[in-house]
Formats: sequence, C-alpha cells, structure tokens
Amino acid sequence: MGTTLIARLLLEFFRADGRPLVGYDLNPREPALTQRFPNLVWPVDIADTRGQMGLFDRLIADNASTKVIDLGYGSFDQFFAIMSEIGFLQEARRRLIEPTVLFVVDTTAATARNYAGLRSNLQATFVPVHNESVALFFAKEDFPPTRADCGLIRIPRLSPIVRGVIDRPSFSFADYMSEQPGGPTEVHQWVGQIFASFRELELRLLMGRLSSSLGGASTTRHDGRH
Repeated sequence: MGTTLIARLLLEFFRADGRPLVGYDLNPREPALTQRFPNLVWPVDIADTRGQMGLFDRLIADNASTKVIDLGYGSFDQFFAIMSEIGFLQEARRRLIEPTVLFVVDTTAATARNYAGLRSNLQATFVPVHNESVALFFAKEDFPPTRADCGLIRIPRLSPIVRGVIDRPSFSFADYMSEQPGGPTEVHQWVGQIFASFRELELRLLMGRLSSSLGGASTTRHDGRH
C-alpha cells in the first residue's frame, strides 16, 4: 500500500532534474501510474514469460536512464522471485546499475517477514519508507535499512483537503513547487521534505559507490605490488 505515491514522487523528483527517465507500472489491472504519466510509464504484466523477459531485458539494456518501478502486492512475490532466479542483481552491478528498493513499512507481521526475507536473500540496498497515511507507527527494529547511512524515508501524513488536491489527475508536485506563488504552503513543506530525503539518499548511495570503488582500486594496487 502506498507504492504508487512513492513511485510518483520519485518520477517527479528525477524529472525535475532533467535526467533520462522511464517508469514501469506492474499493476496491470489498475495502472494508476501509467494513467498519470502516459508518455513516461509503461504498463507491464509479469504474469507471463513474455512480460517478464521484456521488463528485465529493458532494465538491464538501458543503463543510461533512471528506472522507477511501481510494484504492487499482486506482483510483489513474483517480481523478486524472478529477480533472484535470473541473477539480475549480479548482472545489474556488472553493468554499473545499483538497484535500490524503497520498501513501504506497516504494522503487520507478514510485511516484516517479507522485508527480512528479501534483505537476507537479495544483495540490494533496502531503504524503509514510513508513509504515515499507511501506518502512523511501526516497529523500527523490524525494518532495519541495509546501510546505516541510508536510513528511513518519512512521508508525512497530509490533511484530507490537501490530499484531495494532490490526487487530482492534473496535479504535478514539481510544477507546484516551481510555479505556485505565495508559498510556503503545506504542499511546499511536504514535497520539499520528501525531495530533500531523496537527494540525501542519492548522495549517500553515490558516496558509498565512490568509497567502494576507491577501496577496490587501493586493493588492486596493493595486490599488484606483491
């Protein structure tokens, strides 16, 4: 629950930076993200082999674009099972693609089990997301981030009136931030806080990759001398 909102925010955040971007909506029966971004998001049904191959081939083939995937409950287990079966994460890293999972937390035991199982079985970066519209409280110890420096992303709860505004089909977070005079409003503060969290996460991931690369280069030089 709440994954489409996170995907929507990510798409607008990346698009505001003008970077190459593509989204995939894995909710074929209710493709809300595709309907909101028809020229940017592709609907994908991974219930059959053709859909599976098409999605993962595109994720691997294009390493110049940022990819955002809206993964609902209907395709959740299957998506990660396929990812593990085909060795996607290893191939992605070989192509310098760093998969990052923003996982929406809640209070149910099943969600905590799913999170723990995925973190144990998949060598990806997992970042818990606390959407307060989904759950006001949760047990933080049940959802530890993969890396301490890439911690929780918080999505504050909005008032019902403002929620009605942002749910309009024509509403754009990025456009509102740049064009709406007379701020700051509740929306300015809400979007600004979330986009700042995304920027910090990106910086942390970049610093981690840089540190890993420098560490690898240092090891290579050391081994070469001996």
